[in-house]
Amino acid sequence: MTGRASPDDWRREALRLNARYLEEIVVGWGLCPWAAQAWRAGAVARRVLLEAELEAAPVLAVIDELAAQPGTAIGLVIWPRASADAAAFGRFAETIRRLDQARTGRGLREAAAATPAGQGPLRPREAAGPPAPFLMAAFHPRLREQPPDDAASLVPFIRRTPDPTLQLVRAGLLEELARGGRDLSAGVARANFAAVQARTPGALDRALRDIHRDRDESYARLA
Repeated sequence: MTGRASPDDWRREALRLNARYLEEIVVGWGLCPWAAQAWRAGAVARRVLLEAELEAAPVLAVIDELAAQPGTAIGLVIWPRASADAAAFGRFAETIRRLDQARTGRGLREAAAATPAGQGPLRPREAAGPPAPFLMAAFHPRLREQPPDDAASLVPFIRRTPDPTLQLVRAGLLEELARGGRDLSAGVARANFAAVQARTPGALDRALRDIHRDRDESYARLA
């Protein structure tokens, strides 16, 4: 692309790069079968926000939009221009979670969302009011780059999306998958670690870095 890039150009490239991550990493490495199924079925909704600074209001609007779409199992909010580092983006994700709960009186849930790239522990806590419709997880290109030592350290290693991304996973989907006392998080985490060890973390790291290289070159052209 040459000349002045339009907002649509930025959105198109951000979605293309995110699709590479989903197809080559999540699906290609078999990191989460149910998330891959949602992607193939068109149950993943993606929204691109072009602001450089992180703001809560647009994210809460996306949450409301997707909550009203029962066919959406996973939502992804993508910031191709965000300047926040991984730690700041993680704090922003936590702020969004608390704002979403507080504005409607929804019951608090101490949880890390099960994600297409590794699972976090799901720890519901008793609280007044209905639960929030989505569990949230923060992805960022500058998360852990060292080879994982165990299933827990694999999670940030494979959450290195090309852009800062907030994942929304419909809580009802996870509850259904975990029905009968099944430990969904631990099971997927063990399977992911075994799969990555078999193909080697180095190979996965190279695949992620190639997507990041593509991002850098693409955004340089847009800028």
